[in-house]
Amino acid sequence: MEEPADSGGGGAAQGPMAQVAEIRCPIAARPMRLLEWKVKPGSLVNVDSVLALCAPIPPEKESGSHPPEQPNRLSEKKLKSDRAGVVKELCCQLGQVISPGVVVVRVEECSHPIVMKGLLYTRTQTNTKQQALISTANVSMVHSVPELMVSSEQAEQLGREDQQRLHRNKKLVLMVDLDQTLIHTTEHHCQLMSNKGIFHFQLGRGEPMLHTRLRPHCKDFLEKIAKLYELHVFTFGSRLYAHTIAGNIVEANPEF
Repeated sequence: MEEPADSGGGGAAQGPMAQVAEIRCPIAARPMRLLEWKVKPGSLVNVDSVLALCAPIPPEKESGSHPPEQPNRLSEKKLKSDRAGVVKELCCQLGQVISPGVVVVRVEECSHPIVMKGLLYTRTQTNTKQQALISTANVSMVHSVPELMVSSEQAEQLGREDQQRLHRNKKLVLMVDLDQTLIHTTEHHCQLMSNKGIFHFQLGRGEPMLHTRLRPHCKDFLEKIAKLYELHVFTFGSRLYAHTIAGNIVEANPEF
């Protein structure tokens, strides 16, 4: 079982790029006995990192009149962080009963707004450092580069810029499904069929060969719709599948 921790108000700022936040025992949780720390001061933690293992106190034991018992390992709960940062202070002792709302850990956050594959990024930084785990970047904005993460503030700014660009171009965004709308894909290729207009590809070694063809009038549809809309596609298939199909369509129709 897992218990996401609650965060309290931040403490004193530690310079322009960092602030200290308090991570508390969840208000909705039962009192818990701290069994084991999974972090120490200086540890890097991310959202959902396990901070500690705890054992819930049964209601009949909360009065404290009974001696502590050996905890049942099956009933352990994982106390998790709800933010990224560097652990500054462990605020409870092993064996201590932690009540809801009690501060468990203090974490120093970092406000770097952009992260790429776990590395910090700023416009003036050329030598990135492996400290991006303490960034506030947690929003993926580019579906073709999911590793690129930005902060909520940066995401809102980029969203406004996208909106302004669409207004300037007098276009709306149109979402179109790939399969059975733009294309048809199958693993079973009929040898008697013409290969004209069919993409043959694999998504990886050992993966089945896929055969994709544009549906009737798809090219005409895309040519006309591109003048009115910014086109985005979605699929229940994998990201690699979507990118491969989109790449093949653009390669075969560079005017898009």
